[in-house]
Amino acid sequence: MPSKPLAMLAGIISVVPLIAVPAAFADQVFHTSHAAAHAVAGAPLRSGFVNDIHSNGAVNSAREEYHLNGAQPNTTYQVQLLFFEDLSCAGSPLSFTTAELTTNGAGNGNADATFAAGPPNNPPLQAGIVWQFTANGTAVYATDCVQVSID
Repeated sequence: MPSKPLAMLAGIISVVPLIAVPAAFADQVFHTSHAAAHAVAGAPLRSGFVNDIHSNGAVNSAREEYHLNGAQPNTTYQVQLLFFEDLSCAGSPLSFTTAELTTNGAGNGNADATFAAGPPNNPPLQAGIVWQFTANGTAVYATDCVQVSID
């Protein structure tokens, strides 16, 4: 049985990593969204989705995970984020590529993107977002409009 000083030292050492690691807490304004992807113009797709995860922290403000299952096999997609000022995704969006996703022979593929934290938005920025998976500049898969708050 270890002595009391050794037991206390072991207890302190086990807590130090918890103190030394910067914390990232779930965002209290925007909660994680799970947006289903659907085929555009009849492309094959068993399932697909985008997870949009926001956190409060000094390093990252968001992480997006992209998944396609049973999509067009052996195909590379550009994941486009269409950012609308209107919450219903009406109007002309700002568009930018966040990731590249390549499917395997079964049409399965995964990718992700991480966004660095920026200055706070007070009040939080409200926007509508649609994610598209494009090949050769054409949308093949897309999500419906998701209302997002960025604080």
